[in-house]
Amino acid sequence: MNEWKVVVVLAAAFVGAGCGARTDLPESRRSEEVCAAVGEECRTSAACCGGGQCIAGVCAAPLCKPGDAPVVLVSGPERISGLLADGDHVYFAHYGATGAVLRLPKAGGAIETIVPSASWTESLVADASSLYFMDGDQIMRASKDGSGSSLVADNQEGSMSIAADASFVYWIDPADQAVRRVSKSGGTPDTLAKDEDLTPDMVPRMIADDDKLYWSARGVWSMPGFHATPKEGGAVLFVEGAATTHFVADSMFLFWIATDASPVRVVRTRKDGSEAKTLTKWAFDSNSDLAAGMAQDDNYVYWANGKARRMNRIAKTGGEPVELFSSPDAINQFTVDTSCLYYTTTGVSNETGETTTSLLRAPRFLPGE
Repeated sequence: MNEWKVVVVLAAAFVGAGCGARTDLPESRRSEEVCAAVGEECRTSAACCGGGQCIAGVCAAPLCKPGDAPVVLVSGPERISGLLADGDHVYFAHYGATGAVLRLPKAGGAIETIVPSASWTESLVADASSLYFMDGDQIMRASKDGSGSSLVADNQEGSMSIAADASFVYWIDPADQAVRRVSKSGGTPDTLAKDEDLTPDMVPRMIADDDKLYWSARGVWSMPGFHATPKEGGAVLFVEGAATTHFVADSMFLFWIATDASPVRVVRTRKDGSEAKTLTKWAFDSNSDLAAGMAQDDNYVYWANGKARRMNRIAKTGGEPVELFSSPDAINQFTVDTSCLYYTTTGVSNETGETTTSLLRAPRFLPGE
């Protein structure tokens, strides 16, 4: 090897081993950004070392640092749902007939009311300036700063799990076996597809990628595998897999928790269902059931098990799973950003029997990472 090749190889090795080193993802996707330290320029937060945040084009220190103890951001009797970490805030809903949509700074602070009345809100999605959610049988849009909300579509019996892209909001009407969308500015909803496997008592979960919509269900309300349709509408496509509502997607793969048989499995496939790979598995029993959802970032898939009291992650390429932390109370929902994992827990007082729901923040990296 001549001298200039040695220099190139050493430089590449230095970048790969530096503070911004990423898990090798030849089968998935990886950031094309170069690691930037605090104070250096960046285009996205993925470019910043160690889970730092790209703020106004400059890398800032990560909010959550490896080894930090969990921080309680909210705690009270109201059930929390629709968890979403976006920008500088965490958004959530108080779930129920007298619910609301709220937010608070990721660093902690005062809770702000975005929508004072929003019933049975289970799912929030966002773009740069607005939130989209289901309020009863209505599809709603609300400004993130709380300056107002407006109706996008009415008289829709939805799945409570909705998706959005640059132009449209998408949802499922199980009672009508319909997959629908409407312009984010409002209008008459379009029916994209009909799915005969949907039943009125289902609560399927939906996600979207650049081209397609995917949905599934589980338990007594189950359908075989995943169903999908092009976002412009068309035939319902079948994707081989298990009946589940715990699934996520990146640019190339679907990842899901298969609980249809023991052992329970974390599975990855191509989006057509091919090249299935079990990333990890465990025997199903009352102490290892799955009771929370999934999340993903560029490198890892996250889930909770052990009666949803242990938070775990595994590299998207497989390997040994890692326990990030345990919780004294059941974990209900969670989401991630560049350095933190935000999650909700439910605890019951042994003395009074009262239920308390909390929203917490914890690092998604371990010491030494």
